[in-house]
Amino acid sequence: MGHVLALAMQKGGVGKTTTTLSLGFVLAERGRRVLLIDLDPQSNLTQGLGVDPSALDYSVYEVLLNPERGTAFATITTSSGVDLIPSSLDLAGAELELAGKVGRELLLRKALRETRTKYDYILLDPPPSLGLFSLNALAAADAVLVPMQMHAYALKAMPQLEQTIELVREIQPSLVIGGIVCTLADRRTNLSLQVEQQVREQYGDLVFTTVIPINVKLAEAPTVGIPIGSYAPHSAGALAYAALADELEARYG
Repeated sequence: MGHVLALAMQKGGVGKTTTTLSLGFVLAERGRRVLLIDLDPQSNLTQGLGVDPSALDYSVYEVLLNPERGTAFATITTSSGVDLIPSSLDLAGAELELAGKVGRELLLRKALRETRTKYDYILLDPPPSLGLFSLNALAAADAVLVPMQMHAYALKAMPQLEQTIELVREIQPSLVIGGIVCTLADRRTNLSLQVEQQVREQYGDLVFTTVIPINVKLAEAPTVGIPIGSYAPHSAGALAYAALADELEARYG
């Protein structure tokens, strides 16, 4: 049975999609069977893998509308070695369409019942907001990986996420925070170091040792639709995500 991990933070610009994509690529390179699911109408994960969201036959939209069909019909095998269920612009209006469905928070979980036996890791990339797609990601996940930007307001976003996780535990009792990733860190500044220290003091072993730095190559890679591990494999960003993958595998096997 594969590990289903939701990368969630109710704050944008924290490196959530970059972490999903970069981790997925490294794990696939190591021979793991990896599925990435883009649940964000902005389709950044989809585009980061070089897939045009406007030229799709099926997307996660159809998966949520028809969970009994599973996910294989909407899954794309990418040149980066990971499988992808892409997002499309149709997803933007789907929240209203899905609102009347019974068990609407459990649609993705239902769709993944058989899928999770076919992969070692399924990484979910929901939007940076508390809505139906984020709730579906959390309800389908075994654990939440939290990307946390090393910024003054970083810790202020955590209580809301923790409250959301508590609510989701009513339908997914085993859901836990599986780890916190320090992202967009500039260790040349006192602020970044101070925030990192606060995060480690407050959350202890939940925080991964690896810190993801601010890195130009990490910003460039999505614009050309190539994961950082392929675009600039020797860059600081790629090396950091390789180290993070080591830690993730140590936790989850």
